[in-house]
Amino acid sequence: MVTKVYNELIIQYAGDSFLHYSNETEGANLQSGLTQRAAFEGFESGDVQVVRFLNTVTNDHVFTADSVEIEALQSDDDFVEEGNVFRLFQTEVEGSQAVHRFFNIETGFHHYTADTDEIETFEASDSYSSEGIIGYGGVVDTREAAQISENQTTITIEDSFENVSLESAGAFNLSLNKSNFSSAGIFNGSLTAMTDTGEELPEYLNFNESSGQIFGYTFKEGIGDTNVLVLADDGVSQVSSNFVISASDNNSKDEADNFTAKSLAAIMSVDSSSVGGSFVPTIAANANLSIGAAATASASTNLEAFKVANPTIDGSGTTIAVLDTGIDLDHPFFGPDANGDGISDNIVASADFHGDGNGAQDSDTHGTHVAGIAMSSDSTHPGTAPGANVAAIQVLGANGGSFSGIEAGLQWVLDNRATYNITSVNMSLGASDNSSTTQLSSLSDEIAALKSQGVITFVAAGNSFASFNAEGVGTPASDPNALAISALDSVNEGAASYSQRDTTITKVFAPGTGITNAAPGTGAAIQTLSGTSMATPYVAGVSSLIKQLNPTLSVDQFDAFLQQSASIFSDPATGGDYRILDVNALGILAAGGTLPEAPTSPAPEQPSTDDHPNAIGSDNANVVIGTALGGNLETGGDSDFFSLSVAAGETYTIDLRGAPSSLGTLSDPLLNLFDASGARVQSDDDSGAGFESQITYVAPSAGIVYLEARAFSTSLTGTYQLDVAQAADDHPDVIGSNTAVVPGDSVTGNLETGGDKDIFVVSGTAGSTYSIDLRGAPSSLGTLTDPILTILDSNSSQIAQNDDGGTGFESSLTYRPSVAGDFFIEAGAFSSGLTGTYQLDVTDVTVQDDHSDNIGDNAILIIGANQAGNLEIENDTDVFALDVEAGVTYTIDQKGFWSSVGNLRDPLLTLKDSAGTILSQNDDGGFRLESQIIFTPISTETIYVEAGAFGTRTGTYEISVGASGTSSDNDVADTPSLGLTSIIPGISQTGDVEVGGDKDVFSLSVTSGATYQIDMKGSTSNVGTLTDPLLRVLDINGEVLGQNDDGGRGFESLLTYTASSTGEVFIEAGAFSPALTGTYQIDVLQTSIGTSSLGDTVGGSIESAASANLNSIFAGNIDFLGDKDMFNFSLEANTTYRFDIRGSHSNHGTLWDPQAFLYDDNNTLVAQDDDSGTGFDSSIAYTATETGDYYLSVMGNIGELSQTSGSYSVEAIFF
Repeated sequence: MVTKVYNELIIQYAGDSFLHYSNETEGANLQSGLTQRAAFEGFESGDVQVVRFLNTVTNDHVFTADSVEIEALQSDDDFVEEGNVFRLFQTEVEGSQAVHRFFNIETGFHHYTADTDEIETFEASDSYSSEGIIGYGGVVDTREAAQISENQTTITIEDSFENVSLESAGAFNLSLNKSNFSSAGIFNGSLTAMTDTGEELPEYLNFNESSGQIFGYTFKEGIGDTNVLVLADDGVSQVSSNFVISASDNNSKDEADNFTAKSLAAIMSVDSSSVGGSFVPTIAANANLSIGAAATASASTNLEAFKVANPTIDGSGTTIAVLDTGIDLDHPFFGPDANGDGISDNIVASADFHGDGNGAQDSDTHGTHVAGIAMSSDSTHPGTAPGANVAAIQVLGANGGSFSGIEAGLQWVLDNRATYNITSVNMSLGASDNSSTTQLSSLSDEIAALKSQGVITFVAAGNSFASFNAEGVGTPASDPNALAISALDSVNEGAASYSQRDTTITKVFAPGTGITNAAPGTGAAIQTLSGTSMATPYVAGVSSLIKQLNPTLSVDQFDAFLQQSASIFSDPATGGDYRILDVNALGILAAGGTLPEAPTSPAPEQPSTDDHPNAIGSDNANVVIGTALGGNLETGGDSDFFSLSVAAGETYTIDLRGAPSSLGTLSDPLLNLFDASGARVQSDDDSGAGFESQITYVAPSAGIVYLEARAFSTSLTGTYQLDVAQAADDHPDVIGSNTAVVPGDSVTGNLETGGDKDIFVVSGTAGSTYSIDLRGAPSSLGTLTDPILTILDSNSSQIAQNDDGGTGFESSLTYRPSVAGDFFIEAGAFSSGLTGTYQLDVTDVTVQDDHSDNIGDNAILIIGANQAGNLEIENDTDVFALDVEAGVTYTIDQKGFWSSVGNLRDPLLTLKDSAGTILSQNDDGGFRLESQIIFTPISTETIYVEAGAFGTRTGTYEISVGASGTSSDNDVADTPSLGLTSIIPGISQTGDVEVGGDKDVFSLSVTSGATYQIDMKGSTSNVGTLTDPLLRVLDINGEVLGQNDDGGRGFESLLTYTASSTGEVFIEAGAFSPALTGTYQIDVLQTSIGTSSLGDTVGGSIESAASANLNSIFAGNIDFLGDKDMFNFSLEANTTYRFDIRGSHSNHGTLWDPQAFLYDDNNTLVAQDDDSGTGFDSSIAYTATETGDYYLSVMGNIGELSQTSGSYSVEAIFF
């Protein structure tokens, strides 16, 4: 996968003392003569995804984030999609630059810049308005800038790669030849293979950068066509070429288990997760120990005895290949530098397969230390083979390495084995996994080949025993042809706590804790490290001694002698017996000698005076809870077993104490717990006081368990005391006889031991809602720092759980049972190590419904009166009864937020008959999102009005009912229809709202683009008796085109309406409240007509702006590219106004992306917006600084997805 990140989305253009930034499409429209450069580089994470395409005809790249363009390029055969190459961040990160976007209000183009001077210029210009920082990116390097500027590449494709069709099963490899490319002659750059979308190759393919080969395998079913992109990079530019790999479906392989070893190796090389991920040096985390372990190490392995018996053997003539982070090449521990070439003379070869640019010079500190342990010639810190040579093979960096690098290093050893007499390979590295069986990897072929040529491969077992707490070693130590080495502890008597180990795979343990040897630096620098990394070269150096002693020894012979000669120790952590390296005994066997018949480490015999048996049996003493029991480990390696009766769910604290508590003489006890079958369940060393042991055990079931008292080291003896205490649990941790919690009350509890749980029972009511809180230290209601809360059913199955939903780390959840009955609350802790007190609260928070949601005993609606209601919870409905008369028309409104009579934003109104059958339903038929139904019954009856909400909304509302067509003759129709009374502009029309809820509808003929001012007056203007008129403009279907209340004098109404088409609209005269009646007068004036030859009906400047009213909705139209509509509003100082411009995204018109700009009477831009409304709609909120005229300019955004013309609506309100 290409790691370089490109950017052409934002391009820099340079003129005389001027910088300009734009996207590529806009850049094509700039003035001629500008120089094109690179601009900003993005990142591999972020928010704005940019896709890169390669034009295979010109070898140019195209970068775009536009979905329309992406789709077009994907369907073009000349373009190959290379994937998402970068993103801009929305928040600033280290090393990034802020990218500003400006809008040119004259041209409609966007301009991007990060240049400080240009930003200041644009901010001072009347032609530009700032849209702020759109993201953060980095500067593109000069190489990429040059390539973009010259629009050319230095690489040519000499020969296209041919498609590959595979017909046989198993593994395969393909070589990618650099000769397919040319760069001013012979191409010596790098090749990288990926998919044609720029992603990693699929799991059955892998590219080896070192060899330039693609390895893979096929299935029985074949593989689909894989389009491979080969990217050539010569350090100046890049070019790619594509070919297809396919396989037929007639392969003979029956199943994956039949893969050849090579096939499996290919799989492993692709998916490193299958073998534990990338390789890292096997150094222990607590490496820097101040322990000089050389003397004790030599004694524990009988190395000094070997030297005495073989004074001329020091490893001379042999070479150890150290595959690691490299070596400090001129360190004096590796011999003098007689020829002055800067490389110590005992380093006979070096190679770098990691590629960090340092050659084999140590990029970390690890490799130098490892090599020193094997063959340092320093007299103070000698290696085990001070006369041996070393080959420094770098395959790791400071952050680890990969399969391919290590494989290349092993292949180098195979090629150069004879030249340097390489007798062993040391790999103090691993994949941080754990396996108790031998495993193949992509290195297996090379390790097997090395063995066949007599080269021993030593691999560190790994340092993750504490993580896995089980037998096993890492990869590649688990390879069947490798010798896995584990590390001894600081006194070289047992296994180091960190060391991975396996009784079958580990060959021997060797000193690895607190080892001091070479470090990179000036002069004879040293360091002290710990790990199986240190144990492995100890044995590798010993192999050089043995190979000098017997050069004909095979790998299998060395392996056999290594194990036969070792001493044995028992590991209490795993219960296994392991081998410790014995160099002198190994030397005896290698030289053809024999070892004494007596075992090197006989198993401890049971003394005749043993106080307790050392195995599980019927004769084990039973421990009585609360009663101390003493014992004595009379001999080294002795152990004592006891039995303990436990009850299900109970918690037990088991202590094994000795000298630290003055309860015996045993200095370091170790305690094991076994189940009834003899399987070890828990083990502890040092969790008690000092080196004493303690186990907390929660019994999963009733029965017998067994306790083993022993010492940490087989050399320790002494007396001890065993105590078992049963924790007094305040609440049971299983269902049965649980404490009842009554909603509204609090209960307290205590998790007395780690892993304890307390279970309570609550009698729940179906449909009720309960708030449950488990609190402790964060709320000062206990000492438990991190509670966890679980709801269980009667079968102990989890229903719900919460952690950290309350204050701090406290837990809180809401539960609503669907059926009545008991449910159970489990109070626990997030970690099994936590204990402490807590408080549990259960509260019934069920909301009481104000109105029934079913038909029956419903509140009755009164015509002319308002009925309040509340939808308290999601999906709530309120049902009301309404008595209706045949032939009478009823107008039923459900209002809320938009009419300022509640907070329900989107009511949903339904009419039903007495059987529940829906008669009518409406959503959004009233003002904005409010609902209205007009219904004329055919019979006199009681119907039911259901007040609900769209979706899951909740909130308060009002229901009102008006009636018309009663004995009082209605003078005007209530709904839009043909043949209604027409209003003529300039001539007043009077009317009467005779009854509550009555509405009068008139027709008005309008011309497209013309603007009309409509006034509805009453008592305030002394032209009628209606105190609070409500005015609406409707279409023939009753859809609201405009509405106003109180926009005129006092409570009178006034609105301005611009017709979007020529035809007939309808003016509805009503009252704000259904209780109001009275007379009124309507006046209509036409305030503008279409004056532009292009069909524009609204002026685009302050001088030609159309007058508009606040608290109104009116329509507008952008008639052509570049059209602007300007509206004049009178605003008051210190008052906040909002202007909403809506188009197609709100179904208020056809304009795709409206933009809005607000100017004061000096033509100074005071506010602007693009896309703050729904979708791409605009919304401006502005607090006027002065009283006076302000001008709202509306235009269409210009872009790939925008419609440059279309209709829209404007709503202007104040707060």
